[in-house]
Amino acid sequence: MRRFAFFTVALAAIAEANVAVAAEPAAELATGLEYQEGAYGTGERIETVTVRNTVRVQSGRVQVYASLPWHRVEGPGNIVAGGGGVLGLPVLTDPGRPAGRMARQGIGDLRVGAGYTLAAPAGIGVTLLGEAKLPTASASRGLGTGEIDFTVGSEAARTFGPITPFVGVSYTLPGNPEGSRMRNSIAARGGVAVQLLPAIRGHVSYGQARGLSPFIENERQLSTGIDARLSERLSLGISGGVGLTESSPDVGAAVRLGWRIF
Repeated sequence: MRRFAFFTVALAAIAEANVAVAAEPAAELATGLEYQEGAYGTGERIETVTVRNTVRVQSGRVQVYASLPWHRVEGPGNIVAGGGGVLGLPVLTDPGRPAGRMARQGIGDLRVGAGYTLAAPAGIGVTLLGEAKLPTASASRGLGTGEIDFTVGSEAARTFGPITPFVGVSYTLPGNPEGSRMRNSIAARGGVAVQLLPAIRGHVSYGQARGLSPFIENERQLSTGIDARLSERLSLGISGGVGLTESSPDVGAAVRLGWRIF
């Protein structure tokens, strides 16, 4: 579920306690289905369904990734699904759009990013990350802002036997759509991953972020999930979460299937 990370793929890898530097280049294709529901402080029920397709390549200390989603959003017409933030797919209010309830669907915004893992001391894995959100979603249908956003951040993790605590912070500079004024957003997250079985890892985390829109308050959410290695190449992730503020989704759930190409 994309709302459980600052960046679509890079931080998900650390949430699974994958802090080791790859000895050989590796590539993975992944697809996932996400569902979220809440009022987000608007007083109206909003449902989002997302199919997210991602490719990630890692070589040594460097990783690059790209993610292109498909969204279906049902809610008031003045709600815009797009942007960034700790919970992934924020809902922005556009007073210039009609408020009548409607459903819309289509391709979302393309996200591309890169990360670099530092040779940190004391066994701490530190990764620096950067991401750009490109406006491939339809702004006229309220599936995106039509602007480019940039995010930078870092995440650190340290393994103690089967337990890996992790913390992270990110800073987003959003583009400003015509007639709107977006705010820069700082986000933070922390949690722990636990190796439950040799091929199964669980994690729980807490995240919060300043809302990008002045109409939306800060986001806070608790999330948990399990990641399983089904085979040498196939992996499965299941996650869920609850919002802790009116501007967060009430509930959410997701399933992700990954295929390691090499």
